[in-house]
Amino acid sequence: MPQTDFPFIVSSGPKLQNDPSIRTVIRKQAMKDVGHARRKRGRKMRGEGEDGCTTAPMQSAASSSDDGSGNGTPSTSSDDTTFDELVPRRLPIKATSPLSLLSSTNLLTDYEFARSRFQVDVADLSMLTSFYIGRPTLAALAADPSNLKYLLNAKQWSFVEFVPSRYGSSKCITAATNCVLAKVRSILAPDEFTDSQLLLRLYSRALQTLQDAIADPSNCLDSDVLCATQLLSIHELLDPTRAAAWDQHLWGSTRLVKARTPTRFQTDFEKALFAAHVGPVVSEALTSIISCYLAQPEWMDLYRSLVIDTDELTDRSPLTIAIRSVTFFLPDLWRDVDTAVNDDATLFDDAALQALEARCRALHSEILAWTEDYKAHCVRWSLSTPSPAELAMRRENFGLSIECLIIVKRLLSTVCDAERPQLELETQALAHLLLELQKNPVAEHSFLFAGHEGWRT
Repeated sequence: MPQTDFPFIVSSGPKLQNDPSIRTVIRKQAMKDVGHARRKRGRKMRGEGEDGCTTAPMQSAASSSDDGSGNGTPSTSSDDTTFDELVPRRLPIKATSPLSLLSSTNLLTDYEFARSRFQVDVADLSMLTSFYIGRPTLAALAADPSNLKYLLNAKQWSFVEFVPSRYGSSKCITAATNCVLAKVRSILAPDEFTDSQLLLRLYSRALQTLQDAIADPSNCLDSDVLCATQLLSIHELLDPTRAAAWDQHLWGSTRLVKARTPTRFQTDFEKALFAAHVGPVVSEALTSIISCYLAQPEWMDLYRSLVIDTDELTDRSPLTIAIRSVTFFLPDLWRDVDTAVNDDATLFDDAALQALEARCRALHSEILAWTEDYKAHCVRWSLSTPSPAELAMRRENFGLSIECLIIVKRLLSTVCDAERPQLELETQALAHLLLELQKNPVAEHSFLFAGHEGWRT
């Protein structure tokens, strides 16, 4: 696949700093990297270590990466030299040291090294891959970056739990993970190891490795490439000044997902990548009033295949998947209604308006049926005390159902003049109920879905 098919990764494009002083720093740093690489090659040729001494037998098994294609092929070059310059993997050991006589065993894996450096675990970022991630999240984190800590305290099923096992064997995942961990650390507990220059270098490296992987026709559709793209989307989410960059990564992720087709999402890792993708796509489609490809039958079947029935509600429970699936149809319906009322030819076409009314009523009935299933679930477990996680999922799902009803009733009132007054009263009542729900959050991370609800309604 030609590189131009995925132009969303631009490591040297218009998003670089315009400030001449910043650009000078970047150029100086680039030349410093070149000089460091030359000196390092010279020392290797002389059999010396990085400290100018003969390299000791104590080597880090975590220094291997891959060939840059994202396929996990090991190579002899380290993909995190930037870290080693600041926090060495090992202390320099002279050949005469008693330690040099010992056989070395690495006690930490590649990922454990990175986690210990930044004191951040990528598995704690699962809520940043939530169905409710979108522009409201950008706004909430921009208004108060400390909101991030509330997301770290919550957990959900996510592709990030698969990242540690792939770290070090996939160059694009390794670089993207380093970039994200450094960014999170810089927000939560900034120190000398998360200064702006280091963050910029890690970000540039992550973009470059991802660009290289996408440019490889044999591996551009590999799941590791999609994973690295979504990891970098998390980075953009944490930088409120780069909302346009988040849009680009979302668009690029969409291109990759569609190019893979549903048949290439078979493993739990691949399905988790898809699950993290759907929420932002639906949100952007609604915001832009454009078609959403997820409403196509093959993609709907893939999303429904995520279902795992458990006693407590989770992101993979039938109730959760069902109400989220409803949202896939909203963008197309909204676009078609908007087109109809703004097109004189369609506005007076009774058949076209009746067809739109039928679609609205069908979706309206589906949401009401879901509401009955939700009530039955709550009654079924009424004799037991629900856990905080169960309560949070109930609140999320019920809030989403109200949000969907508000949108559908608005669209129905647009094409059904006779029922418009009654539908407006019902819509106002639902909006009031949603506002009341938002006054009583059940979890610290409730701002995530509460902002999502307010953004659309």
